[in-house]
Amino acid sequence: MGWLKQSAKQVLAALPRRVTGPRTVVLCYHSVHPDHPYASVTPAAFEEHLTWLAAECDVVPFADVLAPRHSDARPAVALTFDDGYSDNHEFVAPALERHRLPATFFITTGLIDRATAVICRFASQRRCLPCDLDTLTWAEIADLRARGFAIGAHTHTHPVLADLSDAAARDEMARAKDLLEHRLGFPVTSMAYPYGKLGRHVSERTLDLAASVGYHHAATVRFSGVERGDRPLAVPRFFVAGDNLARLQAKVRGDWDRIGRWQERAPRWLARAVSPHDYVLG
Repeated sequence: MGWLKQSAKQVLAALPRRVTGPRTVVLCYHSVHPDHPYASVTPAAFEEHLTWLAAECDVVPFADVLAPRHSDARPAVALTFDDGYSDNHEFVAPALERHRLPATFFITTGLIDRATAVICRFASQRRCLPCDLDTLTWAEIADLRARGFAIGAHTHTHPVLADLSDAAARDEMARAKDLLEHRLGFPVTSMAYPYGKLGRHVSERTLDLAASVGYHHAATVRFSGVERGDRPLAVPRFFVAGDNLARLQAKVRGDWDRIGRWQERAPRWLARAVSPHDYVLG
């Protein structure tokens, strides 16, 4: 496995950097907690991230990342949070409010309903006991919305949509949308695809199905800034996974965009061997 990673680094080093211009980045967090094994970062690290982002970037809503920008003096950054962990209400929301920053929370509705199969799969992937998965309640999700944060869908059971039949994939996206709209009483027009890699977890057909369900914006996962040609239903995001401030700054600047270009070119088996967390995060 070591030679695979070394080869990948050599390929990345040979790729040119992206052309400079207006920089827009979407960041994908999951849990933010002091000691959960599946946390993206600790609350202390998250506070450090937010302090820098508020001072050096324009933090914008996820739905606005493809809107024309009038200035490229500062990077535009959107903050998103996947799955639906209780610490998003306990730690994340208060920190965002202190810094007056917008964010979008993408909810896996089967996780919130504590569906047995969903809880067991999440626990297995996050390497914890089912009882250790602290999830949001519907009341907490409603409170996040009432406090001005955007709520989007993350399917019902968190499957790899590209592996499903059209009917099953459409049902996953529609069921989450319908549940959120019924519970919260407002339209849900944005979503995040589980795991999120185009060509692996998300197909072109998946994008068509998302549009047919009524989604206007959707998030994928690609280590790349948002580019002029990106589609509203395939917006790239960077995972935040234990990032210190320096690594986060590098992603916002564009130092990691080479990884995104390599992800687009690499065979599926190689990309998965080098990035074993592809089917864990998301």
